[in-house]
Amino acid sequence: MALTSLEELYNKAVKEIKGQKGVIQVTIGGIPKTSNSNDIIGNCVQEWIPQWLEDNGLKLETNPHSQAFPDFTAMIDGKRYDMEVKCWNHDNAPAFDIANFDGFYREIYENPNKLFAHYLIFGYTPTKHGFTIQEIYLKRIWEITSPSTKYPLGVQVKQGKPYAIRPFAFHKGQQSKFTGLEDFVNAIYEARKIFGFDGRVDPAEWHKKVLSHIEE
Repeated sequence: MALTSLEELYNKAVKEIKGQKGVIQVTIGGIPKTSNSNDIIGNCVQEWIPQWLEDNGLKLETNPHSQAFPDFTAMIDGKRYDMEVKCWNHDNAPAFDIANFDGFYREIYENPNKLFAHYLIFGYTPTKHGFTIQEIYLKRIWEITSPSTKYPLGVQVKQGKPYAIRPFAFHKGQQSKFTGLEDFVNAIYEARKIFGFDGRVDPAEWHKKVLSHIEE
């Protein structure tokens, strides 16, 4: 049966993938070695998921800019969905990058519709002989982000500049302090003002344009 929505896709993923065990193995000179490194598992699962999506009938258009937001555009029942695929060690706090802050800021100014992207997120747990897919989530960006103790939203800072937007512990059942998309947009705006003008898009202009679009 053809998928008609992302919710159907999510339910299918939960049914078919949640609880499944995986093994990543490298063989050199005839000697095999199973890896349970977080980096290796995370990278391999993120490469595997798009293949699973395509095998289940999704037409995926990969973003030609590998570091740009979002990862893919999916076609489901004639509708286009912007999608990001993420995964992390479910035993730890989520530490994956949601998006590069400056790149996201500029991308959303050019195309505010991308704020409505869906995040298909896989939480795995390493085991002695591989890993297990522990949980699967389908979220929006304002549901996996929240203000931090220092900034209007969780953001990784390097040398005094915002580098990456980071998630909070949504997997523990905690609710974001953002009440919706407008709250999240306001947090991006406030963070941009804190860290200074990036030389391309004035924060007030950015805020006005993005808010006017999402309120339509």
